[in-house]
Amino acid sequence: MATQTKIHIGKMIKAVFDESGLSVAELARCINTARSNVYFIFERPSIDMEQLLMLCKALNHNFLDDIQLLNGMKSELCPKEIHIDLNLNDLTTEEARQVALFLEALKSEKAAKQTVNNSD
Repeated sequence: MATQTKIHIGKMIKAVFDESGLSVAELARCINTARSNVYFIFERPSIDMEQLLMLCKALNHNFLDDIQLLNGMKSELCPKEIHIDLNLNDLTTEEARQVALFLEALKSEKAAKQTVNNSD
């Protein structure tokens, strides 16, 4: 069985929130909760799936893809290697943010795999 990376979903949500431009009050309204609960979410290592899906919508970010990537889960539809021909000058701000988050997730995945390999 493959080793899974420990994920702290609250930290992932906080990182995306920090880049979103939303205030805590705005995010709280979007997910139908109190402001104080938003801060609690940022501290939690796990989360209810329904709440995570509301956060995905509110922050316009698919945390499920991040979790899949960090755990090295492969989809049959996802090739083992991809070639990306990308002109960064043509990206919108949101697209550039998504690329940066994707690259950061890849970096984290690589570091996690190295840590696991070094501990064996």
